[in-house]
Amino acid sequence: MKFYSRRDIKAVTGILAASILLGGCVTTTPGSQELKSDPKAKTEIDLSKVSTTEYDKDLFDAEYRRYSIELLSQTIKNFGSEENVMVSPASVMMALDMVAAGCKGETLKQLTDLFAEGQGPLTQQAYASNMMDKINNAAEVEFSCANAVWNNANLLGDGINTEYVGYIQDTFLAEYRVTNFNNKTVDEINNWVDKHTDHMIEKVVDDLDPDTVMVLVNAIAFDGKWEEQYEEDCVREGEFISYDGTVQDATFLHDDLDYYFESDKATGFIKNYEGGEYAFLAILPKDDSISANEFMKNFTPEDYESFIDSKTGKYEVVTMMPEFTSDFGIRMNSTLIDLGAEDVFSPSVADLSGIAGVPGDIYVSRVIHKTHIEVDAKGTRAAAVTAVMAVKNAAFDEGPEIRYVECDRPFAYAIVDVETMAPVFIGTVNAI
Repeated sequence: MKFYSRRDIKAVTGILAASILLGGCVTTTPGSQELKSDPKAKTEIDLSKVSTTEYDKDLFDAEYRRYSIELLSQTIKNFGSEENVMVSPASVMMALDMVAAGCKGETLKQLTDLFAEGQGPLTQQAYASNMMDKINNAAEVEFSCANAVWNNANLLGDGINTEYVGYIQDTFLAEYRVTNFNNKTVDEINNWVDKHTDHMIEKVVDDLDPDTVMVLVNAIAFDGKWEEQYEEDCVREGEFISYDGTVQDATFLHDDLDYYFESDKATGFIKNYEGGEYAFLAILPKDDSISANEFMKNFTPEDYESFIDSKTGKYEVVTMMPEFTSDFGIRMNSTLIDLGAEDVFSPSVADLSGIAGVPGDIYVSRVIHKTHIEVDAKGTRAAAVTAVMAVKNAAFDEGPEIRYVECDRPFAYAIVDVETMAPVFIGTVNAI
């Protein structure tokens, strides 16, 4: 078994990469279990035009920020726990945009609106592709975005739309594998995830349903050193008050920074990683009686815009945050449904016929999302994987004023693109 290059698609069937499992009701013929379709079928999106499609960058950056805040908020609401939570809006978007490339009708519209409401699918595909390129070309931090797809030869075989396969390979650099699904396939998927998350996430799937026709996986890994390192005397022991009032011993990182944020709901700071393209953004609720999860449940996209727009350099900012490590995993179906992407999960109405078959043949059975983050005096390591499965069916004379942002209690954070303030990862710390 091997990954197939772009030039092989005429000889073998294709597979795409995302963190999604596709299933469906396969159309069969006597003596065959393969899903049948015209391999030369056209998708509703003219995929040949994506690479030359222009879009309003400011508008799409704003839409992505909206989606990021809504994704974390809805995840926390559905998760229903005060544990530390982190999601990667970028990973989820990459995975689902690869699915969207093979969708039609209302299914396509719902997935596009999830990320960029009211915009066209061509422009959304172009935006996602450009974000992936930016991640993979980041300077002075180790940042990677990878995709892979496994095609169940027993069910899908060569019935896949070759135009779709070529698009996923060319645009999202997706590795593509055709194999008979079994326990070995589970190991292959998890080994790929382990490698492409820099060994931060060991596995994403435990098993594969017999009706799974495709598995699409996106993996993002980040390893950034602080632009200005924490000196030894800036790393001190202290106490962190967790969400339930428990006092925990913690190692705190102290610094004086240049930029301060303050809205009616939160204060915060930003600390750059090497290269200055990406940074850690801390968001400390003004209400010290609530957990970070409770805070983020009600933190709207408008709240986030108000917060990032408050950035000022007129204060000396004395900061403190704990070192922490956090792992999080969730089946994200209900979150995405609650955000409006319903049809892709419904066997009766899902239209993924741009991938294979006819409307209703394939639908998304599971979207699995896992994340990991480590923050310490040296920098930050973070990773995310999304799997999608488809189945059948001012100046002061006496010096600047001082502002304090001391994260010794629950807070939220994001690893952001400094230019756009768009979160690649976003999460909460409720306990150490």
